[in-house]
Amino acid sequence: MSQLISVVVPVYNGTKYLTKTVETILSQDHYNLELLLIDDGSTDSSESLIANLATQDSRIKPYSKVNGGVANARNYGIENAKGDFIAFCDQDDLWLPTKLSKQLPLFSNPNTGLVYTGATVDYVLHDKLSSPSFDNKFRGNVFDKLVQQNMFTCCTAMVRKSVIEQVGGFDDDIVLMGVDDWHLWLKLALVCEFDFVPEHLAVHVFHGDNYSLNDEKMHEAEIVCLNKIEEIALQHNQNADWSLIKQQLHIRYAKSYIFSGLYNLAGNTFIRAHKTKKSVNSLLKGALLKVVPNLIWKKLQEIKRSNQ
Repeated sequence: MSQLISVVVPVYNGTKYLTKTVETILSQDHYNLELLLIDDGSTDSSESLIANLATQDSRIKPYSKVNGGVANARNYGIENAKGDFIAFCDQDDLWLPTKLSKQLPLFSNPNTGLVYTGATVDYVLHDKLSSPSFDNKFRGNVFDKLVQQNMFTCCTAMVRKSVIEQVGGFDDDIVLMGVDDWHLWLKLALVCEFDFVPEHLAVHVFHGDNYSLNDEKMHEAEIVCLNKIEEIALQHNQNADWSLIKQQLHIRYAKSYIFSGLYNLAGNTFIRAHKTKKSVNSLLKGALLKVVPNLIWKKLQEIKRSNQ
């Protein structure tokens, strides 16, 4: 396949990272691509950097718009894309050279609307790399799996433009910031099949200023996402145990709060899980976390970690 692939990169104050990201995109062995760089009302010199980059390679298409958030910028890119396939990358993530060429052949199946890959995770602040396994990656009709937890990062996804348009693109509601991609994947999973390349063909970079590092904001955004998808799924006659799914999400975040030493928040979240779907176990955990002093939980956690 030699189809044109449109790569959409929203940019907001991205001068520190953007050049390296662009280099990895333009180094793809699938040469037939256009790179849409969408400056989303940056307050730094991103707009001039994008203009300069565009003079170096005719495949770069520079755009500038009033700030509207990452989902809004992605929609802007999709509207201006000329390719039949859209690939997404963030301003600080990186691609390996064979990413697009290994994804594209999987679209020979006309039922496949989205193809993703694995991604190595680079925790910059901790100087740590992680390459997650493919145990929780699924192909075909993936809605039932995907609704439980997002299984891939945005920088790995390539999608038929036609199916994105079919489901109305990204929801740019600001309360979805951080999970607007998951929300789109769920909408797509209602109308098409997914496939994946079992290789880590991207690098997802976490900096101190990454939005997704804020667990509490992400927690609330994911609940909003599930509430929105529940309504859409009903229109597609897709059933799910929504109370159980939301309960499990609360429990997952409660455990994360414990790990971060936020014991009172963890307690409230376990109780919230119980209120969502009755669970004596969650209720007791929540009560204990709220009643027992934080100093005791902190000491117990230190002992547990020292024994590992």
